[in-house]
Amino acid sequence: MNIKFSPVRSIKQRMIALFFGLSILSVCLTAGFSHYFYSKAVKEEFVMIAEEATGRLNHHLEFYFQQMKKSTNTLLNTDLVQKWLSEGYTPNVEDIAGIEKEMNTYVSFNFREINNMFLVSNDGRVLPLNNSYIPEERRMMDAWFKDVREVTVLPTHRLNENGPLVMVMIIPIYSTQTTAMIGKLVLQFSLTEIDAAFDKSRLGKSGYFFLLSKEDIVVNHPEKEWVGKARKDTPLGGLNLDMENGTGAQTWNGEAYLVSVYESQYTGWNIVSVAPYAEMAKGLNSAVLSTMIALAILGACILLIIPFLVSQFVGPIKHIKTRMERVAKGNLEARASQISGIHEYQVLTNSFNYMVEQLNDLMQEISEYKVKEVELQLRQSVATVRALQNQINPHLLYNTLDIIKSIAYLEEVPLIEKIAHNLADVYRYASKGSDQEVTLREELSVLIKYLDIVHIRYPKKFESSVRVNEKFMDCPIIKLTIQPIVENAVKYAVEAKGGNAAIIVNAYDEGRDLVIEIADNGPGIPEARLAELEDQFRGSSSAEDTFRGESIGLANVHARLRLKYGEPYGISVHSFPGRGSVVSIRIPLRNGESDAVRTG
Repeated sequence: MNIKFSPVRSIKQRMIALFFGLSILSVCLTAGFSHYFYSKAVKEEFVMIAEEATGRLNHHLEFYFQQMKKSTNTLLNTDLVQKWLSEGYTPNVEDIAGIEKEMNTYVSFNFREINNMFLVSNDGRVLPLNNSYIPEERRMMDAWFKDVREVTVLPTHRLNENGPLVMVMIIPIYSTQTTAMIGKLVLQFSLTEIDAAFDKSRLGKSGYFFLLSKEDIVVNHPEKEWVGKARKDTPLGGLNLDMENGTGAQTWNGEAYLVSVYESQYTGWNIVSVAPYAEMAKGLNSAVLSTMIALAILGACILLIIPFLVSQFVGPIKHIKTRMERVAKGNLEARASQISGIHEYQVLTNSFNYMVEQLNDLMQEISEYKVKEVELQLRQSVATVRALQNQINPHLLYNTLDIIKSIAYLEEVPLIEKIAHNLADVYRYASKGSDQEVTLREELSVLIKYLDIVHIRYPKKFESSVRVNEKFMDCPIIKLTIQPIVENAVKYAVEAKGGNAAIIVNAYDEGRDLVIEIADNGPGIPEARLAELEDQFRGSSSAEDTFRGESIGLANVHARLRLKYGEPYGISVHSFPGRGSVVSIRIPLRNGESDAVRTG
């Protein structure tokens, strides 16, 4: 026996590689999970800090705008302002001077960042505090003349190309007499207070906040050149602000950032917080470094300790391996020595020794089985020779039967005609090769013709029944399997009772097998003969005893089935003294899948 081994590494190398790989995997998984959860914690902490800071900024803005609006109540309710805004009023120099004085007083005592203010009447009249800081472009003043019923804050813009950045608050003015809206107060103020609030609010060293209007105009940003422009026209256009839950990590300008968006309920503007991810995740970098150091230390320990530990396990395995090589070369007397100290190796050694003993016994059984197989093939050959010896010239027989059938037809003797016809078909079927497979349908078709002959012999007393489900009819079966058993039943059951007997053939499936039963109600089989049959089935009798008789016997049918299909297939006999006997045929249940099945 030559066994070839593919080139593989030793078990020692495999164990070292396995332990090292598992250790690296565990460390990598730990690092991966740590990175994931720490990153998640960093984002959550950023969200918490950003929400708290933006909340303060938003509150400061809302309070600032609300205070600015409230501070104008006294000014807007003065008689001069109410009079100037009323419809049909004709302005005069004294009233205008008085209103301008009131405006200057308001700015001096309230918000010094207001650089201009305008009274706008419903009929389009405009009264400025001063002629400075007036927008050059008309489009910047269009919003002043819209029908505004609530306080509105306009985004940051420049008064002219190089002018200062300003914001505008439009406050509706109502008549103290009729409560109808009679005009608007437009406050134009610088971003001094707002810039101061945003400059004080920082996220780490580099993180900051900026403000966007509903129209996505930059209202406030540390980079003053971007203020007053549409976000898409600035580098801020690279930020994705449509994030789930308003927070997320993203890459901007080639660097990772954490971004959060908070919408103000008062103005509808967005306060955006931006912070470099690296600054917020300094602890994460420390964790990664610690993991790498731990991995290096663990790898060094594995390289030093694992080889020593593995050698303690490999020695006994090498001993068993040597014994296995001897067995592979054919030495079934080789045994492994007992190894003390390790229970698992003792079990392995005992199992190996037991396996070799079983292998030795199995080899002997195989040798005996081969001898029996040769004997079985010899018996099959003897049966074939006997069958040939008992055959007469088939052409002479068929021609004679055809002549008898023709004479019976001419003489109008249908019974003889039927006998001759059926007998010719039976002999034709039997004379061809008996080792090939046919369908169960063909086997039963010839059997029925044989039973018809028996019925003619015993027309009044003999009964027969062939009840086989159509789904089994295409199952392959060795030719001349059922008929010899039925012939045996006719000889020992029907003839013994003068034809007053019955033969029943049926079939049923049992798992993946098909069982065909031939039952009769004859006198049964004597116990001595039954024991002799069982002895023949086991193959202990001689070939001469097995094939004794003029026809193919039960033992021959069993031998043919066993030789063709192997165990557990064949026939079994059950006898009921005084009541009859049952012969069971067990074959594989198939559906014409064998190429050897004859279909015509």
